[in-house]
Amino acid sequence: MVLFHSSIKTPRLDYILDYLFKNRLSVDYAIISELPEIENKSQLLINYSDSVLPNAWNIIPSGLLNQDRIFPQNTNFLKYTDQEPDLNDQTFDVFSAMFFHLSRYEEYLENEKDEHGRFTWKSSCISKANLLEIPFIDQWVNKIAQFIQSRIQIEVSTHFKYEVQPTMDIDSVYAYSGRSVFRNIGAMAQNLLKFNFKEIQSRLSVILLGNPDPNDNFKLQEEILGNRKMRYFVQVSDYGPYDKNIDVKHPGFKAILKKLFNSSHTIGLHPGYKSFKSSSTVLLEKLRLENAIESKITSSRQHFLRFELPHSYRILIEHHFQEDHSMGYSEVPGFRAGTACPFFWFDLEKNCSTTLKIVPFCCMDVAFKQFLKLNPEQTVAHVIKIKEKLKTLDVPFVFVFHNESLSNHRGWENWQYVFRNWISE
Repeated sequence: MVLFHSSIKTPRLDYILDYLFKNRLSVDYAIISELPEIENKSQLLINYSDSVLPNAWNIIPSGLLNQDRIFPQNTNFLKYTDQEPDLNDQTFDVFSAMFFHLSRYEEYLENEKDEHGRFTWKSSCISKANLLEIPFIDQWVNKIAQFIQSRIQIEVSTHFKYEVQPTMDIDSVYAYSGRSVFRNIGAMAQNLLKFNFKEIQSRLSVILLGNPDPNDNFKLQEEILGNRKMRYFVQVSDYGPYDKNIDVKHPGFKAILKKLFNSSHTIGLHPGYKSFKSSSTVLLEKLRLENAIESKITSSRQHFLRFELPHSYRILIEHHFQEDHSMGYSEVPGFRAGTACPFFWFDLEKNCSTTLKIVPFCCMDVAFKQFLKLNPEQTVAHVIKIKEKLKTLDVPFVFVFHNESLSNHRGWENWQYVFRNWISE
């Protein structure tokens, strides 16, 4: 039992203590305002106050957990380091530090947005501290688990374990098939203007000669996955500048989705580019996908990772989504919230916990190819280091791939090698 001595009891404090002791460590705790007599060696006293008590883990509060509004913070309490924290440092308010990152506090503040209206990785204080590829919250949790076990006679489990959790976004189920004559003619006209005759030849070989569509590589995926299961996020939005998928009513598209679903893979929604603040659009797309697979959809990942807090998450809750998988960056690898493990979203504006589970990822294929300009071999070498860190901390490796990335065309040649490597333990 952990006894948490504090003169305050707020929604923020309740949230972070539940996160740490219930969701991560499975340790019983109680918040107390009066100092008790420690009855036996199975009790640990955490003193969360400005005073110092003997035989207690003393932490001086930063004040963040006592607030109910959002405003710029003095973040000295974060104590950034790529090493394990010093829990004897009374000025390191680990509870406020975890809350700051898990609540995505900085994303509510005035920050530079990119051309898609997204919070940028360059604005992140984690990035500025050069710790984006370090899941430091998981380091903190492991250190606290060791500390508790050294102080009291109980077994502490950190709840999660290292495992590979592959996810895939289906932005374009086909590269060429299923498109109208006008879309195909328009695409070939653009290719002709750019003297891209190879692309024209590839398109015609599929739509006229019946050759396999390069994006339809789902049989290959099954072969690579073996007994593993994938979580797919499927885009079914209306056609637009950033939304290129075909109609989900297309027989081939529906057949692929049904086969994936019947193979016990999880199907989630990939809400379209314009949906991130539109409740009606998200609902429309959710119903489309549910009709296609004849089952309820409970998870999502935003297309282009385009979401804005708190609006996008409130929309998901409104329409009974249970999980969102957008917590990461498409330009760089790393841990946007400082952790590799799922956590529940805290609505800062309403100052309350929610039931929406946030599942972060740390690596996306396009980050390495399109933004970092790495080849497959360089990408594998980079990610091996991340995976080794996650193994040490015993937390999951969650990554994002696209079916286009396995197509062996349009610059994605040999990226099957990356997928095979990422999928391996």
